[in-house]
Amino acid sequence: MRTVVLALAAAGLLPAQIIVHLSPATNRAFETYVRNAESSMEAAEYKPRTTAKSDQVDIAPWDGTGPHDIESGLIHDWVAGTLVRGAKLEKALAVFQNYENYKKIFAPEVVESKLLGHEGPSWRAFLRLKRKSVVTVVLDSEYQVEYKPLSNGRWAILSRSSSIAELQDGKPLPSGTGQGFLWRLNSYWTIEPRPEGLYLECRAVSLSRDIPTGLNWIVKPMVSGVPRDSLQHTLESASKAIR
Repeated sequence: MRTVVLALAAAGLLPAQIIVHLSPATNRAFETYVRNAESSMEAAEYKPRTTAKSDQVDIAPWDGTGPHDIESGLIHDWVAGTLVRGAKLEKALAVFQNYENYKKIFAPEVVESKLLGHEGPSWRAFLRLKRKSVVTVVLDSEYQVEYKPLSNGRWAILSRSSSIAELQDGKPLPSGTGQGFLWRLNSYWTIEPRPEGLYLECRAVSLSRDIPTGLNWIVKPMVSGVPRDSLQHTLESASKAIR
């Protein structure tokens, strides 16, 4: 399969190489999905969904399936958890709030990072992302992040993308324009102190373009794997920094 994909890429036939636009209808479908997801997590008080053991990452689609087809787009919804033995809550919060250091903690996927603003529990951050899947895509992204204390010493971190712009020849395209590799990205973290350390869980909900029917069997598995691999890398990197 890899040979076929590379041949298509060389021939310029992969849909990821075609400039597309995020439609209002696709964006609305994502917003509806996110509202429902956030409401259910809030109602469940961010109860853990995985059963990760120490130093292992347990990762799965949120509802056991995916990605979810919507009009002209795909919603990817993954959850991953891990238990960081001996870790402390204060260290974890300090790591997550040190946005200037994300380019070191989460390299090579994050290549630049900085804090844009901070007021109370609300933070604004910039990340330049580099993702590879046959083609390489570089994205400038901004996030609104909320730190929310929960019961029993637990914390939730809600990170919602406010802008994602693909770079072309080093310059950002208008948000919602490009190859459609990543249009939106929301991350929902739960931090739970336990006797043996800290339990970390992250649910990542992202939006990408859809795949034309003729190439669905080749490209869709590849596109679906990138959000999973990215989330696993994020959990492993965060655990290492907190440990």
